[in-house]
Amino acid sequence: MAEPSQLAASLPSSEPSASQSKDLGGRVARGTAWVLLGFGLSQIGRLAGNILLAALLFQEAFALMAIVAAIMQGLVMFSDIGLGPNIVQNKRGDERDFLDTAWTLQVLRGIVLAGLATALAWPLAAFYAQNDPAAWDLQWLIPLVAVGMLVESFQSTKLKTATRHVELARVTLIELAAQFAGMAAMLLTAWWTRSVLAMALGGIVTMSIHCLLSHIALPGPGNRFRWDRSAVWDIVHFGKWVFLSTVISFFALQIDKLVFARLFPLDQVGVYAIAASLAIMTPMLMGRLQTVIAFPLYARMLDRKEPLAQVVASSKPPMLLAGAYLVTAAIVCAQSFVDLAYDDRYAAAGPFIMILSVGAWFAIIDGIYGAAFLASGRAHWVAAVNGTKVVSFCVLLLPAIAWGGLIGAVWAAALSDLIKLALAAILARRIELLNLWPELRYTAVVALAVAAILALTTQVPALAQLHPAWRLLLQALLVTAVFGLPLARMAREWLHRSRQTQD
Repeated sequence: MAEPSQLAASLPSSEPSASQSKDLGGRVARGTAWVLLGFGLSQIGRLAGNILLAALLFQEAFALMAIVAAIMQGLVMFSDIGLGPNIVQNKRGDERDFLDTAWTLQVLRGIVLAGLATALAWPLAAFYAQNDPAAWDLQWLIPLVAVGMLVESFQSTKLKTATRHVELARVTLIELAAQFAGMAAMLLTAWWTRSVLAMALGGIVTMSIHCLLSHIALPGPGNRFRWDRSAVWDIVHFGKWVFLSTVISFFALQIDKLVFARLFPLDQVGVYAIAASLAIMTPMLMGRLQTVIAFPLYARMLDRKEPLAQVVASSKPPMLLAGAYLVTAAIVCAQSFVDLAYDDRYAAAGPFIMILSVGAWFAIIDGIYGAAFLASGRAHWVAAVNGTKVVSFCVLLLPAIAWGGLIGAVWAAALSDLIKLALAAILARRIELLNLWPELRYTAVVALAVAAILALTTQVPALAQLHPAWRLLLQALLVTAVFGLPLARMAREWLHRSRQTQD
C-alpha cells in the first residue's frame, strides 16, 4: 500500500498557502459544528422514537429488526468497494466521468443486493425459527426492507462530493429531514398496527426521502449512467482493501446480534438490541466526526505534505475529551435512564448499556487511529484490526456464556474492543502515531469519575432512593461538573480558531 507521501502525491497537488489553510480550517470548524448539531438532533429524535416504539411494540420486534438490520448491513458491507472513500480520496474525485461511473456501480450494486436479500429471506427465517417461531416474520420483513436498499442505491454522489470538501450543512439537513420523516411514518404505523411492519416502513421512508433530497437539495449536475474503464479501475484498485475491511467490520459490528439471536430467547435479545442502540450513540458520534471531519482533513493535510503524526496529535485530545464525557455519562446514567424511560420489561437494558459503553471507549480510541490508517492508504490495517475483534469475540464467547449467560456474552463483546485496540496501537507505533499518555490519562479520568459518581448516587441511601428522573439529573450534573471546565476551554479554543479562519 502507498506510503503517506505517495498518497499525498496522488491527490491534487498545491502548495498550502495561508488563504487555503484558512479556508480549510474554516470548513473544518463549520463542518464540526454541523456534525455535532446534526448528531444531537438526530439522537434526540432517535431516542424519543425508541422509547415510544418500546411502549407500542413487543420486545421480539426489536430483535427481529436487529437481525434484519444486521443482514442488510452485511450485504452492503460484503459488497463495499469504497465508493465514498474513493470520491473523498481520489485525485479524480471532482470529475464528472469518475462520479457518474461511481454512481453507475452504486446502482448496479443496489439491484444485486436487493435480489440477494430477497433470496435469503426464507433460509434465514427457517434458521432463526429453530430458536424462536417468531422469527418466521423474517420471510416478509427482509424483502420489504430490501426495497429501501434498492431506492437508496440511487442517491446522488453530490453527498459524497460535499463530504470531500467538508461542506456539511446541507448534508446534515438532508439527513435530519429524512430521519424525522421516516420516524413519523414509523410511529404512525406502529400506533395503527402494533406490528413490526412499522419499523420496516419507517426505514423505507427514510431512505426514499434521503435519496430524493440528495438529488434536488444539493448544488451541482445530476448523475447519469456512465462507464469509464479507467475510473472503474481506480475504484476497484482502491476498494479491494476497503472491501476486505468492511467485510470484517460487518462481523465486528453485528456478530453479537446474529449470534445472540440464535442462542438466547428473542425477548431477551430484543432488550439487548435496545441497549445496544442506546450504547452505540457515543461511538456513532465519534465515528461520524472521524468519517466526515478527520478522514477528509487527514487526506487534505497529506495533500499539502504536512506530517500525519502532527495532524493526529493535534486532533486526538479534543476527540478523547468529548468521548470521555459521553462515555462517562452513558455508564453513570444508564440505569436511571432505563428506569425512567422504559417499563419493567426492559430493566435489564441498564447493565447492558454500561458494559457496552466500556467497549465504546476502546472503540473511540481505536477509531482515531483507524481514520489515520485509511487516509494514509493503509485500509488493510483497518481490516486487520477489525478482524482481531471478530476472532477475539469468538474465542471469548463460550467461556463468557458459561460464566454469566447473556451478561457474560455482553462482556465478551466489550472486551473484544480492548483486544482490537491493542493491535491498533501496535500498528500506530510503526508509523510513529502512538502516544499513549493522552489515552491513559483520559481512561483514568473516566474510571475514577464513574466509580465516584456511581458510589455516591447508588450507595448513599438518600440518593439511591430518589425518583429516577431526579437521580438521572443529579448524575448528569455530576458528570458535567467533572468535565465541564475542560470542555468549556476546548469550546473556547475551537471558537477562537474558527474566528481566525474567518478573518
